This record gives sequence, structure tokens and C-alpha cells, in this order.
Amino acid sequence: MNREQVLLDKWRSLPVEKQQEVLDLVEQFYRQNLDINQENIYQPKTEMGKKLWQIRSQALAKQPKLLTWDEVEAEISDRRGERE
Repeated sequence: MNREQVLLDKWRSLPVEKQQEVLDLVEQFYRQNLDINQENIYQPKTEMGKKLWQIRSQALAKQPKLLTWDEVEAEISDRRGERE
């Protein structure tokens, strides 16, 4: 039996909650791999570029929820004190 089949068989025997945890972990590994590949493609040259790239990488690692356009506008209004 190959590794994929072993993994799939064990995954199927887990409760649904644990299956989701495994999927989340795999997604995290996938994103990290994408980040590594991106770093090989793009290398910032300035100190500011390096700092911005670091901030971007940290934000992607945390997997924040992306806001919709309406949510962005609402947050801006809240911060400016324009919302009632």
C-alpha cells in the first residue's frame, strides 16, 4: 500500500472534527510551501521592501479573514468615528 492510501485510510477512520484539523494542517503546509516558492521568485532589494515582505509573510501565516468591500468601508467609518 502506498503512502497516499495509508494516509487516506487513516484519515477516513478519524472523527469529522479531527479530519478537519488534518485538512487545516495540510493547508498550512501548502501555504508555507507557496511562501517558500514565492521567496525564491521575489527578493526585495531595499530595507523597506524587506520589511514589507516580512509583514506580508506574517499576515499570510496567520490566515486572517479577508474583509468584503462593505466590511472595509464600515471599518474605515468606525475608525473615523463616522458610524452611528
